[in-house]
Amino acid sequence: MKRTITALAGGTALIGALLLAPGAAHAADRPTPEDLTAAQKEAIAIWEAPQKMTGSSLTSVSELRTSRTDDAPTTRTSLYRGSFLMWANERVDFGSTDSSVSWSSGFQESGAVFPNNVTQNGTSRILSTRGKHTWRGSYTVGAGVPTPWGNANVYDASATATTEVRAGGAWSASWG
Repeated sequence: MKRTITALAGGTALIGALLLAPGAAHAADRPTPEDLTAAQKEAIAIWEAPQKMTGSSLTSVSELRTSRTDDAPTTRTSLYRGSFLMWANERVDFGSTDSSVSWSSGFQESGAVFPNNVTQNGTSRILSTRGKHTWRGSYTVGAGVPTPWGNANVYDASATATTEVRAGGAWSASWG
């Protein structure tokens, strides 16, 4: 009986060592932020820096509003963040008069160079009143190290874009 218990204990220890050893060995090989390239570190710094806002009135409103019947001029907002390695652009097109916002439409654009990634989590209108529409969209970005099994992210961050469009063509946008 003593011999059986010793054999079971020894066998269990051997199986445990075999199962746990690969995990322990790979723990030392896990990618860290130090494994990122200088370009990736620069892309992260740019992503975390203040954003750019641009706005314009479109000259050809028929392209955006083929089914609309109002004569409100069309304005496009753009809230950009990132660099060519990983970037996001939140846009809202809207039509307004001096007293109201007639319509608005939001959309997201993004891109990344592997092993970086940008995920669009969606944009939606969260407030709609006569004089103001508010849009909110979110993104998740990651910077990784390529492995034989795919990408291993060592950096990730989330960002939320909020855009307010107002009567008279005014708008504001910011990252949160």
